[in-house]
Amino acid sequence: TYIGSIVASVNPYKSIPGLYDCTAMERYSKHHMGEIAPHIFAVANECYRCLWKRHDNQCILISGESGAGKTESTKLILKFLSAMSQHSLELSCREKTSCVEQAILESSPIMEAFGNAKTVYNNNSSRFGKFIQLNICQKGNIQGGRIIDYLLEKNRVVRQNPGERNYHIFYALLAGIEEREK
Repeated sequence: TYIGSIVASVNPYKSIPGLYDCTAMERYSKHHMGEIAPHIFAVANECYRCLWKRHDNQCILISGESGAGKTESTKLILKFLSAMSQHSLELSCREKTSCVEQAILESSPIMEAFGNAKTVYNNNSSRFGKFIQLNICQKGNIQGGRIIDYLLEKNRVVRQNPGERNYHIFYALLAGIEEREK
């Protein structure tokens, strides 16, 4: 639901077919926020429109409890903005993204490997904050960006609470070596 220009959502903890596909992106790209059902794409579209058409800098702040879906919401917003960027370049949703868009979208699993861990409440809990800045040109396509990480939970490297695990990267490294090397 909307609270002004804020969308409040609940993590369904399951995949809902059609909710975040190309058809949904296209539908929300053609409407202003509030014209159709509340959606994370509506917020991303409003942000994109204000940035591109009015040249106003924009900020999307994602907040919530552990397991609320903040990381997934961030990925969905980046996916939507990437699609809008492709549209500005006259590429379809199914065509290959530009190098910049691809690098931004593909950075997520790497960031998650080094900064996410299993906790009591969430199997893929982000243990750091992330600031993502996108640079969008006057034509509306993403030309660059940067990701700044902060507040990494460093003590997790040496000690985890009962029922929790270390960062995913350590388990990936261990999975890649032979038993005698462990």
